[in-house]
Amino acid sequence: MVGGIVFFLLAGIGVARIVSTYEVFSQTTDEPAHLITGMEWLQKGTYTFEPLHPPLARVAIALGPYLSGLRLPDQHGMWEEGNTILLDGSYQHNLTLARLGVLPFFLAATVLVWFWTRSRYGERPALLATLLFTTTPVVLAHAGLATTDMTLTAAIAGALLALVALLDHPTYLRCIVFGLIAGIAVLSKFSALVFLPACAAALLLWRWLLARKNVNGTPRSFPWAKGLSLAALVMFLLIWAGYRFSLGSVTSEAARPHPTLDHVFGARGTLHNWSYAVAESRSVPAPAFLQGLAEIRQKNANGARAYLFGHVRKTGWWYFFPVALTVKTTIALLVLVGIGSVNLLKSSWRDKNWIAAAPVICALALLLVCMFSHINIGVRHILPIYSLFAIIGGVGAYQMWELANKHHAGPVLLVVLLIWQLTASIRVHPDYLAYFNEFAGQHPERILVDSDLDWGQDLLRLSSTLQQRHVDEVSIAYAGSAGLDLKQFSLPPFKQLVPHQPTSGWVAISLLRLQAGGLGLPSDSFSWLNAYQPVCVVGRSIRLYYVADQAFPEMGRGVSDPQARNAQ
Repeated sequence: MVGGIVFFLLAGIGVARIVSTYEVFSQTTDEPAHLITGMEWLQKGTYTFEPLHPPLARVAIALGPYLSGLRLPDQHGMWEEGNTILLDGSYQHNLTLARLGVLPFFLAATVLVWFWTRSRYGERPALLATLLFTTTPVVLAHAGLATTDMTLTAAIAGALLALVALLDHPTYLRCIVFGLIAGIAVLSKFSALVFLPACAAALLLWRWLLARKNVNGTPRSFPWAKGLSLAALVMFLLIWAGYRFSLGSVTSEAARPHPTLDHVFGARGTLHNWSYAVAESRSVPAPAFLQGLAEIRQKNANGARAYLFGHVRKTGWWYFFPVALTVKTTIALLVLVGIGSVNLLKSSWRDKNWIAAAPVICALALLLVCMFSHINIGVRHILPIYSLFAIIGGVGAYQMWELANKHHAGPVLLVVLLIWQLTASIRVHPDYLAYFNEFAGQHPERILVDSDLDWGQDLLRLSSTLQQRHVDEVSIAYAGSAGLDLKQFSLPPFKQLVPHQPTSGWVAISLLRLQAGGLGLPSDSFSWLNAYQPVCVVGRSIRLYYVADQAFPEMGRGVSDPQARNAQ
């Protein structure tokens, strides 16, 4: 009874903290795209804007705005139409409705963290795991945005829990349940197609290493071929339903050659010819699903413009995600995850119980596959690891408390770590997205930028700051999808900052533009501003400068405030 009350209290506080951020932040870069594609699914029953992501999270995001009466505008272009919907009437109201669509997935993920920990490790570790999950800034950040990452986090947690149960004691019912939840995960984000097989392979390897051929009475004679076929059928039907049982062609003869098909089936031969005929026919189930897979494969092969330690690279770095996790996760959670991992692996090996270490094995598998990715644009792409971190950390915290039977060092250190976790989480409010731990120092923008620090979220704050300072004109280099409609955000008269062209007066620049340039722009496009001291930092992601006129000697050193210029 007490445990249930504490759980609901922790989840409720987490929800309240998330909702309180809605009116602080403007849209992040991807939110209009997710909204408009989900709106198309609801309004027209089609999915043609962009197949790069599956529809589940996007439909959830668009549901609130759709029920409130918003509809697709008569325009062309995904980003423009997404902005138009958000700006139709009350911007903050519409954006809040979209973000509320993600909130149920945060609650689902919280329940799954608590349930998994409670069922395998006990009540107290479950409450500690819930505390860690609901106070982790990265989790709170992406639970408060109309994007796909929190949806995937909940779905992966559920799918892994179902996978462990299936491997522990396979039945046809458990095959069906796993197929359903795995289908939900794939409908959340295509990375589930990599995450789930990697975790399954890692769990099977760990079980084999422990030489448990017949674990907990698992029948050796279970017909795995039939069971997995049943799971695959359920998964296929659910995914097809997610695409509204659509039929069509994946591509056309005019678009030949098809690089993805050539990569999979070869550039010639029977399989090559057969794959072309099928892909070009008009009877392929869920063609947008296959188009999305082709696009994401091509995007990963080509890479995406990424930033790390002051360098910009298109193909990324193998160590990007280890670095991102190290600086974006609270140090207290990192310590508890380390302690919990050691304890779970030791007990699992000692007791020959592969299930005990399942969260650790799955977390390592997720990290490993992400290290091969060429898309290094944010820790959000490995967000599902945080549900596993919370479980592992909860177990580690409880193990430290158990040391009270021997000496007091464990409980004292645990209290320090929990206070550290809560303090870090509370102090950064509401800037969860831009959180960095103490390892990052005073200038985290030298390590990461993009969606880990500057995702265009501080435009509303910039508007308010410029009004408070009575700025009558400003030069802007803003990074974010709202940049298409800057005139709608109550800014003073402005002009776009031109790369490599210094200017005087007020200058507002996103850290992403300052550190990495931008799409099609060199990374040093605005480096001339590094010679100046900013007047202030707006939120965590926009620097505001005042640059004196060329005629004044201060030009080249920077002036912190226009009054300093007037005094000359």
